Amino acid sequence: VVSQLKQSGLNTLGNWSEEKLYGRMPYVTMLPRFPETKHTIFRDFPDVLSPEYREDAARCAQALLPYRDDPWMIGYFLRNEPGWAFVDNLIIADEVLRDEADTCCKQELIRWLEARYGSVDALNAAWKTDFTAFDALHRPMEKPSACSEQAEADLRAFSETLIRAYISIPSQACRAVDSNHMILGMRWAWISDPALAAGWECFDVFSINCYAVDPTSAIEHVRELGVDLPVMIGEFHFGALDAGPTATGLEAVPSQEERGVAYRYYCEHVAAHPCGVGCHYFQCYDQFNLGRFDGENYNIGLFDICLQPYRAMMEAVSAYSRTIYQVKAGRC
Repeated sequence: VVSQLKQSGLNTLGNWSEEKLYGRMPYVTMLPRFPETKHTIFRDFPDVLSPEYREDAARCAQALLPYRDDPWMIGYFLRNEPGWAFVDNLIIADEVLRDEADTCCKQELIRWLEARYGSVDALNAAWKTDFTAFDALHRPMEKPSACSEQAEADLRAFSETLIRAYISIPSQACRAVDSNHMILGMRWAWISDPALAAGWECFDVFSINCYAVDPTSAIEHVRELGVDLPVMIGEFHFGALDAGPTATGLEAVPSQEERGVAYRYYCEHVAAHPCGVGCHYFQCYDQFNLGRFDGENYNIGLFDICLQPYRAMMEAVSAYSRTIYQVKAGRC
């Protein structure tokens, strides 16, 4: 398989590749586990201001030790598609105050509000509330950001602080273990809120997964948020129903020939964008007809499950690979 990939001009093994192929081609990888806390604020969002989170970040970073001197490794992702970030317009500080637990995040938020307003009367005037004391914020509240425009502004500001901690604490732990490789970001499923750009300074590359015909607007959105980094796309694919399994995947085209056309169109638009630094196709093989662990059975491979290449697809891969650097340089 490595020989076939190289002959087609592919230059990197993407995330979740077989470790036994490392060293045969340049590769990227991901932390085996992202830091956790026993209690979570919302879905998989940890109590990021707790000592527990910082301690677990240090433990997770130890997984980089075997790779820190490997010249074949380009870099590593911190994690893939955080579950909490699938909710559009989520204000994570709302969830901190809704939570019954007296988390470190809640304690710090209350201290932050007390320092910001000085008195509970000033807070009540701004939030249009009737708290008797700042300690009243320890009791669960449903969507406090709806109290007033100022309450929403405050909670969005503190949410950004939490997301920055979510990113910066494991990033710093990883840098301490491995300073030789790039941190490739979080592989956001999409930028569901501008606050997800917080902490981008911790990365060397900002990564998103982007299932679309043309990724230009997704890359541009990252730049519009003020992220001054190259952008890598961690996943994309195209499927059809004229061969292989009986589902197309997240982006469908009419035929195998059109899969090749779509692949080249997508990759050329990444290369043509000033911030586009790479895109990783998902995945090398078709999925099994009876489905993987969650039932996915997509015709999305460069190869079928018998390692036979899809001719039209691989011809497009080869054609694109021959022109990638001219496209990047704006010469074609």
